[in-house]
Amino acid sequence: MAGGAQAQVKAIPPKKVAPSFDCTRARPGTIDLVICQDRELSILDRNMGLDYERARMQTPPVEKGKLLREQREFIANRDLCMKRKADRQPCIAFAYESRIERLGEWIDRSAWMGE
Repeated sequence: MAGGAQAQVKAIPPKKVAPSFDCTRARPGTIDLVICQDRELSILDRNMGLDYERARMQTPPVEKGKLLREQREFIANRDLCMKRKADRQPCIAFAYESRIERLGEWIDRSAWMGE
């Protein structure tokens, strides 16, 4: 470059990603705080929340109870990951990935049923 000027490239910090819940209410030692402090988990939580809402809106009323039961089971199983110190993050991520996959089945089924 002319005059010895060198172009400086500044790293742009990644955009802050928020999970599907309010992180200001997350307490120390809770899974909510773990999720809030981890970008990947925040993204997974946000995506799962959007997929759950979509599935809930598309599911026929007679099936909504089953969808809600599955969601509660997911939360209970995800929360068990807090007991796993060494591999807590991968455990939580796997729980989210599995739930997102299952919600995709609900969404696909609802679309197939014409709901």
